[in-house]
Amino acid sequence: MVGGKPDEIDLRILNILQTNGRIDVQQLSGMVNLSRTPVQARIDKLEQAGVIRGYSALLDREKAGCPVLVITHIKLEKQTTELLDEFEQLMSGVSEIQFCLHVSGTWNFILHVSATSPQAYFDFLMKQISSISNVAHIDSCFVMKESKSYGPLPFTVK
Repeated sequence: MVGGKPDEIDLRILNILQTNGRIDVQQLSGMVNLSRTPVQARIDKLEQAGVIRGYSALLDREKAGCPVLVITHIKLEKQTTELLDEFEQLMSGVSEIQFCLHVSGTWNFILHVSATSPQAYFDFLMKQISSISNVAHIDSCFVMKESKSYGPLPFTVK
């Protein structure tokens, strides 16, 4: 990292890790034409700087037993900093929610919610969201098909 920003080699490493987070460092080092030790040092720096936030497995929603994905738009009645932060904190602890996005525009939040069935989503909505006193409006969009999800960030390497 140069001046706190990833350089060209860092970007190549990040591109590869986004595609295969389990790649062996030795194999990765061959792909970026560096030895193992400097590649590991670069990865460590990227992790410490927060560029790499963590590693996880991407699951097939249907095969994992949660085939229903619902994009849920939330409008709060009042939008003070305290109430917005409180809502974010509440949502961060809910396992059905994969994404909680605080957005501008008509809605305050967009949630990506996984459920085992439409009924399970309805139950979640009634218990977890509608019961929050500051929620004014909810709009739910059932996803019919995922054509792309969790794509890598578009780093251009010279």
